[in-house]
Amino acid sequence: MPEAGSAAPPGALVRTLLRSGTPAEPTEADDGDLAAVGDATLARASRYWVVVPLAYRIAAFVKVFIGFTAANGSLGLGPVLGATVFAVVADTAATIWVLRSGGLRARLTTRALGLDLAVGVVLNFVVATTAPTSVQPFAVDVSWTWLVGTVAMWAGTCGLPAALWLFAAAVPLRAALTLAGGLPLSHQLALTRSIGCLVALAVAIVIAVAILILLGVGTRFAVDIGLRRGREAERRRTRRIMHDNVLQTLEALAIAAPGDDAQAATRLSELRSVAKAQAAELRQRITEPVPTGATRGFAVELADVATEMARDGLRTQLVAADFADDRKVSQDRRTALVEAVREALRNTVKHSGTNQVVLRVEERDGGIAVVARDQGQGFDVRDRPPGFGISQSIVARLAEVGGRGTVDSQPGRGTRVTMWVPG
Repeated sequence: MPEAGSAAPPGALVRTLLRSGTPAEPTEADDGDLAAVGDATLARASRYWVVVPLAYRIAAFVKVFIGFTAANGSLGLGPVLGATVFAVVADTAATIWVLRSGGLRARLTTRALGLDLAVGVVLNFVVATTAPTSVQPFAVDVSWTWLVGTVAMWAGTCGLPAALWLFAAAVPLRAALTLAGGLPLSHQLALTRSIGCLVALAVAIVIAVAILILLGVGTRFAVDIGLRRGREAERRRTRRIMHDNVLQTLEALAIAAPGDDAQAATRLSELRSVAKAQAAELRQRITEPVPTGATRGFAVELADVATEMARDGLRTQLVAADFADDRKVSQDRRTALVEAVREALRNTVKHSGTNQVVLRVEERDGGIAVVARDQGQGFDVRDRPPGFGISQSIVARLAEVGGRGTVDSQPGRGTRVTMWVPG
């Protein structure tokens, strides 16, 4: 049974793309609906699809014009040069407009494709009727380049059926161009060049469809990977919340303190206060949106963490004299660094055997570094594998935002935790 929110099979997606082309317009989609998210992403990308055939026509017109002049010299140069200049200028202007306007929107697609087709037909008839009869089939080869790009546009935007209808209509159109130039349909050169023009359309359809399939399937797979990684990141975040808040609170509640029996009422009041504070913090983390900008200085946030740890008996000396608190660091990186510092201080409380720690914040390597150093009992980092707190709440958390965390410790010589995020 497929996972909820999973994508439709690639075969179904390919059939849909071949039948209808790329989605016309992005739609709002729930992040859990993979198919809808993929369609919305594909629709945004497909707004720029027409840039591909436009760029092709710019390059192809120059190429076929050079080939025409090399084979025929100045004979028929006027109409062919005019068609080439018009096509290059028009396609360049269209490309710039599409890129600057954010792609070809759905409401303009039908009119734009219809106008492009009409311009291509007129351009071919102008060249066919003005070029000398002796070179007319070669001249039409040049102007036919416009229609090759047109068919590719229709194939990618409207699907394979629309492109096949245009291909079928191209047969009588090519015959009409031959007659408009004063040549009989049985003329050997005209017949040969007509077949070549139709083959060019067929090749354009095949290539356009292949690109369309790659674009669609690639987009769907990319969204699939992105959502799966997002779900995994959310699971890691939930585990960290459980570890950094719920588990820490439960462990604190379970620790026996001297005089618990004699001061049961006081001890119970303290436990309730701790539980209430942790419940409020947990609720805030779960329900409130992630802030988009920093409103307080980073050193102030670290001071709040130090104050929080003081409730557990940890005396923190915060050194930030050489730190300029105006460095622009994203909120995600600030949050990750603050949470990593909190976990490092909690580890000091639980494992170091000392109640004092020095917390130094400084600018380093183009980012912010915080070093937590205690003179506790330390440990051998080679013999003791890192637990969840170090591996996930510090190292992995910082790595996710492009930072790093390292732990240096030796028995009897304390522990130093270095945490860094880029600016």
